[in-house]
Amino acid sequence: MRASGGAAAASGAGARRRVVLALHSVAAGGMETYCIDLAGEYARRGISVTAIVPPLSELDAVAQRFGEAGAAVVRMDTTGGGRAAQARRLPALARLLRSIDPHVVHVHTPGGNGGIVLAAMARLATRATVVVTEHDVPPAHPGWLRRLVQFATDRAVHATIAVSRRNAALRAARSSPRRSTFAAILNGVPLPDLNGAERREHRAAVRAELGIADDAIVIGSVVRLADGKGLPDLIEAYAMLRPSRPCELLLVGDGPLRPQLAALADRLGAPARFAGERSDVARFLDAMDIFALAVPAGSMSIALLEAMARGVPPVITFCGPEEAVIDGETGLGAPPSDPAGLAVVLRRLVGDAALRERLGVAARQHVQEHFSMARVADDVLAVYAAARRRRLPAHVRADAPPDPRPGDAAARCARDVEGDAVLRA
Repeated sequence: MRASGGAAAASGAGARRRVVLALHSVAAGGMETYCIDLAGEYARRGISVTAIVPPLSELDAVAQRFGEAGAAVVRMDTTGGGRAAQARRLPALARLLRSIDPHVVHVHTPGGNGGIVLAAMARLATRATVVVTEHDVPPAHPGWLRRLVQFATDRAVHATIAVSRRNAALRAARSSPRRSTFAAILNGVPLPDLNGAERREHRAAVRAELGIADDAIVIGSVVRLADGKGLPDLIEAYAMLRPSRPCELLLVGDGPLRPQLAALADRLGAPARFAGERSDVARFLDAMDIFALAVPAGSMSIALLEAMARGVPPVITFCGPEEAVIDGETGLGAPPSDPAGLAVVLRRLVGDAALRERLGVAARQHVQEHFSMARVADDVLAVYAAARRRRLPAHVRADAPPDPRPGDAAARCARDVEGDAVLRA
């Protein structure tokens, strides 16, 4: 275990509010970006944050970004070696948590049954409110052991948060949570201060680096190159589109499927640009004309929200009553697992500059009003405040109706009132 960070240690006795963000992570992705952004928002509000990040080399940049966001950072293994190894690390985890004396321990997991050790130790070693956010859903047919561990986790924490009501419904169907403490809080992102000259500079620099002509129409995506992301569908759609609409495909990210995806693109005669893992994602978003996600069953993509916040018109294959892309209004929807159908939608956007402009402006405005990290922090703080009472505010309950505009003024006012009272006891 080793500590670092860009903020004073969160264990100071004078700190009024102390939150631990504990990551059950094995790779960098949207969940980690969400947690970094949440830490930054908390730091701006005077909340002292400690981030527990596994000491994997893949997460070194994540730890650095937490420090830059204003969090103290502790590198501690929370995932490796199976539960027996995790159990052997319990004394060190207990000592760490007692030294911080947090008001809240907030565990973040990809979904399923991760985080039970973190949650249980937080309950045993501290007086903190313990919350877990599941950034994905458990498998369709969880085995009895997974169900048992999930049941135990639900009972160890004061509240469970899903990142959409779609995810919450799947979780409820596959592994029954405790309804009174089950929340759904839609993702959000920090709102960039867009500068036209800077965006043009990013566009020119990235395109020059990758050898892309300035007047080319670039379809791009920021995504882990792994199973379940619909990337073969996107490449096949691009291959169908390219002969009739000259364009480029830019993929930002890395993962185990990169060699297979590159081979598929070459075999189809539609070579894609692979930029690899990048920390300066905003520069690459500014180089794109269209942002495309072909995930067949996704929800609340952080990269999608970041693209929309920068005014890049999106195409996704998982539109729904709560997603940020409202078909025809803030972006376009395409059928999932259907490369030909995706190609039709992309062809429409590639060939219509006015439509790209209209959807890009609407996408940016929609994220500003409804999907900011400030709104997320308001909602999460409201859960912290209510979790012990087992009476969550109506607007964050997982069984509430879908809310495609979670930042509406009336709801935000209610959240602000609730958030002001958080952790004052």
